[in-house]
Amino acid sequence: MTQSATSAAAEFGSLPKAPGEIRSIQYLRGVAAFGVLLFHAADRAGYVFGVGAAGVDVFFVISGFIMWVVTCRRTPAPGDFLIRRVQRIVPLYWGLTLLTAAAALAIPGAFPAMRPTMSHVAQSLLFVPHRGETGAIAPLIVPGWTLNYEMFFYLLFGASLMAPARWRPWALSAALLGLAAIRPLGDAQNPIWATFTNPLLLEFGAGVWLGKAWSERRLPGRGAAWGLIAAGLAGFAAVTLAGVDIEPARILYWGLPALLLVTGAVSLERAGSVPHWWPLRVLGDASYSLYLVHGLAISAAFRLLQKAVDAPVPTFIVSVIAGLAAGLAVYELAEKPLMKLFRTGMAAKRPGPAIAPHIAPASEP
Repeated sequence: MTQSATSAAAEFGSLPKAPGEIRSIQYLRGVAAFGVLLFHAADRAGYVFGVGAAGVDVFFVISGFIMWVVTCRRTPAPGDFLIRRVQRIVPLYWGLTLLTAAAALAIPGAFPAMRPTMSHVAQSLLFVPHRGETGAIAPLIVPGWTLNYEMFFYLLFGASLMAPARWRPWALSAALLGLAAIRPLGDAQNPIWATFTNPLLLEFGAGVWLGKAWSERRLPGRGAAWGLIAAGLAGFAAVTLAGVDIEPARILYWGLPALLLVTGAVSLERAGSVPHWWPLRVLGDASYSLYLVHGLAISAAFRLLQKAVDAPVPTFIVSVIAGLAAGLAVYELAEKPLMKLFRTGMAAKRPGPAIAPHIAPASEP
């Protein structure tokens, strides 16, 4: 096949998938990360794109889905499962957190709103929910607040691996529902209580049940899949146009459309092939790095342009480009080498299939 024919095949979807790859999940990861980027870039430029933040809800559903899919056929020991998750999430996050803290201390003018105290940095590294300088429950790298949820969910899911497979989703769901149910009994101002009893955790549980349906091939057909995708997008649009405050019932306003969207996407893939679209694939691969660093890049771009260009549109465009460039650069220079290092190390210690990098969580946030 000629080079031009190969390019055409890739563009129109005949490029074969990598082992373990679920293209629809990869694409949604990229779209979700880009949505969060647009939300923050718009906010800095004085615009409103609140629905972009719903990318977090899509990530949470995807995370539950992935956890079930990668463990349902061959149940790992809870310790092995947690080690793999730590290797995937922690090194890059820790590295970026320490670099950011060091830069903020060395060049205070570059991070005027950041005061990296020892306590703030330590709690950020240990995924302990706490209030930062602004009073918000967020670590030093603000998007990392979702990783507090992710790590807690990993602990719950790892514990559920000790239960028989048929009871596992029920036990996990009972735990998540129980945590959400006791929320009114505690102090809503306590960061740890507020985080680990948040109904947002139910989005992970919904993803687990979706993963179970995927593994058992009990998903809707092509027509229904398109209907679910349309319903999810319509739900996001309706909430946006209505201008409602989503926080009191985020699990319904954004969680339900996110579940519909992810269900439709994976159902469409089960019903047939999903074409290879390299921009979405690239975004999906780099989604974790993009999610973590885009805020820092947007802030830097905004400060550089603020004195030179007093116009929101150019500022918004440049901020988006800066966020994308930073995310792709960190993926190529840091995240990808780290993943290769750990995959090689695990393979050397114990032969056997590893969790496919193509469906590893992004932040998942």
